[in-house]
Amino acid sequence: MSMPLIKNSALTFSAAVLLVIVQILGSSPAGANQGIGCYYIRYDIKSSNNRIVDSALVMVPADQEYRTSVFYPHRAGGGTTAVPGNSAEQSLARAQENALKKLLEQRGLKSVSSRSSVFSGKTAAMETVISYEGAFLPPIEVVEQNYSPRTESFNAVFLVRFSPIAFPDQWKWLEFKTRVKSIFQDIISLF
Repeated sequence: MSMPLIKNSALTFSAAVLLVIVQILGSSPAGANQGIGCYYIRYDIKSSNNRIVDSALVMVPADQEYRTSVFYPHRAGGGTTAVPGNSAEQSLARAQENALKKLLEQRGLKSVSSRSSVFSGKTAAMETVISYEGAFLPPIEVVEQNYSPRTESFNAVFLVRFSPIAFPDQWKWLEFKTRVKSIFQDIISLF
């Protein structure tokens, strides 16, 4: 092999590796938040014999969450009934919680688990839990808010940078991308 051909091959290989690194770093959620933080959020709705019996919204810091892809801004609206004695901040927080629930129901990864109890050969109870999962990057911006004295309700619209959790068959690839990105960030931080 001649020297110019080896030089061109090495240059092409280096450019390809650099392109892959830029792609990995650019498409990761951690690169998008630049140290602000990410929150994992899940909304569970439990029903028994076709009646909703409980619901729970779980939100935890998740800076190491790798199961998301790209965060897009979404408008989410939420409202709450005005409660005498509640401050505007409390009403806004309840409206935000309801907006996040709606956003998860519309855009989150949906999973269903069920369990049935059998007594004397007949189904006695059927319990189902529907879970909606996603992640968002703070801050959540308030786009508009209003209070209606006629209906005694407080409504608000929020701008949320949201990403649903990826399907389980993509988790290994997303975890690999996150590990590679972390390794390259460690290498870059040495310089």
